[in-house]
Amino acid sequence: MVTEKELIDYAQTFLQGNFKLKLNIPIQRNNRLRSTLGRYVLSSKGHPLRIEISGNLLRYGTKASIFGVLRHECIHYAFHQLGRDMRDGSKEFELALRQFSAPSTETLKVGKYYVFECGQCKKEGETRIKRIVDSPQNYRTNCCRGNIIVVGERIYRGIPD
Repeated sequence: MVTEKELIDYAQTFLQGNFKLKLNIPIQRNNRLRSTLGRYVLSSKGHPLRIEISGNLLRYGTKASIFGVLRHECIHYAFHQLGRDMRDGSKEFELALRQFSAPSTETLKVGKYYVFECGQCKKEGETRIKRIVDSPQNYRTNCCRGNIIVVGERIYRGIPD
């Protein structure tokens, strides 16, 4: 388990060593983040507020995954502080992600997924939505519109250590 202090220490070292910047915002765990593993949060006026790391990432992710996502968010912070294009997908930003071995957006799979099978064609699928597992009779598969048959769970940890 990675502590908040370890996250802060890592981010400070990364920013100082690579961008000559100090980390002037907090890093916080956010258990409500579901569709993203981390985010760099700005105020409505565009001022840096904090970096948030998903509780799912901290619970299921390897250390390499956690620090990779933290590097990604630190690069957002650094680019913002330096007045560079900090948007995901921009050429300069994506180049920096590769340079610092940080994952690009939506390239890591971390957390608990429920495995199901189509009752018609037997095609396998996954979902993170627990209510589908609790009430599969209320849902249909995308492939054939068949019944959902829950077959198990998988845990993904992101990048191996």
